[in-house]
Amino acid sequence: MFQFLKPVKRLSLVAAAYVVAGVTVEVLLPKQMGQVVDIIGSLKYSADQASEGFFSWLFSPAAAGIPLAVLIVVGLVSLGAYVGYLRQVATVRLSMMMVYHLREGIYNKLQHIGFAFHDTMSTGQLINRSLSDLNNIRTFLQTCVLTILEIVLIVGGFIILLMTYQPWVALIALIPLPFWTWYILRFSRIAQPVAKATMEAGDRNVQLITENIAGVHVIKAFATEKAEIAKYGENCDDFFNKIRKRIRLFANFNPVIRSIAIASQLGLTAVTGIMIIKGKMSVGDFLVVNWAMGAILARLQQVAPINEQYQNAVVSARRLHEIFTAVPAVQEAADARPLPQGQGGISFRGVCFGYDASKPVLHDISFEVPAGKMVAIVGPTGSGKSTLVSLISRFYDCNKGEILIDGEDVRNLQLHSLRSQVTYVFQETFLFSDSISNNISYGDPSATAGDIEVAARLAQAHEFIEELPLKYHTVLAERGASLSGGQRQRLAIARAILKNPRILILDDATAAVDSETEELIRRGMRFAMEGRTTFVIAHRLSTVQAADIVLVLGEGRITQMGTHKELMRQEGHYRQIAAMQLNGDSDTIAATSPSHMKRIHSPKTFAAAAQPPADTTISEEVVQ
Repeated sequence: MFQFLKPVKRLSLVAAAYVVAGVTVEVLLPKQMGQVVDIIGSLKYSADQASEGFFSWLFSPAAAGIPLAVLIVVGLVSLGAYVGYLRQVATVRLSMMMVYHLREGIYNKLQHIGFAFHDTMSTGQLINRSLSDLNNIRTFLQTCVLTILEIVLIVGGFIILLMTYQPWVALIALIPLPFWTWYILRFSRIAQPVAKATMEAGDRNVQLITENIAGVHVIKAFATEKAEIAKYGENCDDFFNKIRKRIRLFANFNPVIRSIAIASQLGLTAVTGIMIIKGKMSVGDFLVVNWAMGAILARLQQVAPINEQYQNAVVSARRLHEIFTAVPAVQEAADARPLPQGQGGISFRGVCFGYDASKPVLHDISFEVPAGKMVAIVGPTGSGKSTLVSLISRFYDCNKGEILIDGEDVRNLQLHSLRSQVTYVFQETFLFSDSISNNISYGDPSATAGDIEVAARLAQAHEFIEELPLKYHTVLAERGASLSGGQRQRLAIARAILKNPRILILDDATAAVDSETEELIRRGMRFAMEGRTTFVIAHRLSTVQAADIVLVLGEGRITQMGTHKELMRQEGHYRQIAAMQLNGDSDTIAATSPSHMKRIHSPKTFAAAAQPPADTTISEEVVQ
């Protein structure tokens, strides 16, 4: 946790200096007050002075030292107030700067940590750790640097002061320390699991809120509002019970600490009172001793809230430690170099990959794509199509084999250089809550309005943009919710076109648009694809037919490879897909099962449905 103090080291030292100055004043003040009391106690108030007035003794020779002593007290009090003000200002600056650096560090880490980490962490967990856990650590660090330093200095300073009066009185003042230490250590072992359980329940709360806000359309479409409210209510009850348990735990902690302090204070007061009666201690000494003991015990009682902050901070630090120490699944080599000049030729050589290395998703993938060619990837759901193209930009690293772009292994390239030349249009479109213009130019902020419009026209988005009230300056709702699925997809395609990459990857990018719009987009994309290597994951035969190379994946392996014409002449999955799309399967479905859901869960039925009807042959014209 203390590594987070490095960026604010200078401010921490300044704030600590103010603490030292304040403690020095606080320790000197009772000593000076004791001297004033002793001077006053040594004065004799005679009957002659009574006739002259009550305050006449102040001007007697015996009271000559009182004005100076009082003046010193006033000076110490004023100095203490001023130092307290400076400390408060320094503390606030320290707190704000610490928050800034902590948040910056977490955000930077989340940006560079890679997909593998995000695949295992929910959005709610990351949000809660970036806010609540960060605040717990910031609060404790600030307290640790200043308040604990103050406690140590106050206790140490007053113990030294007490030893100048009576050494054994100082020992009495230290009696509660062993009891407090034992009880705090015992309490910590109980408190940390409770704090962890409370934070995890808070994670679930944030996760439920995040999911419900993101999935509000699904919730309303299925009329499950009551079920979601009940689910959230159950989690809130669980969260409340865990908080109540923690409150009860600390409520039992505070009285024990306070009781030890009160017992020590009463014992010391009784001992010093007896010493005054026996004439072994002056009234001023009694004042100093009790002032010192009161200050020591007051500071030591602050250990209770600090201990609560510490328990929360330890748990939070462990949770943030998982983020800060997470090893990126993809690491840039120390001698990584920029992607060399080229046209985007790609080679897969014996590539094997699995999100869990013991469970491969892709097996021995090998193929060559000449620069500027279009590759279509088809196959059933779960065959590894999206996984395959994600390896090109090193979102993940292959477990075996190598991937080369223009003759260079992608693992030897700088990530920024590599990814700036590979652009994706994902199946799930994400748009920012910003203007349409800024969304299209996201990959190239320097693009002109003309460049943006050209990209929009090629993606068949210009027409609907012009119909919006503010046209290209229209600000989209969160995730582009104010647009239809097809409109969002066209903006994503325009964003990819404008970036002008060497390699373009369309992950079922036209799935959300109708056939007519798809044809228009495909015509526009011909210009965008010209001279660049393009990978297209598609299920529509109309998209695949234009490809120079068609890869057919099945269970993570390349089962077929060739052109559309070549594959249509071969028995296999590709020909089955073509038969279903070109000839239709309504009669077969009706004869097999009235339930589409049952049909797709039956491999035998699906295989039968995929075959052309018995009286139908695939003509040469269809093959072409």
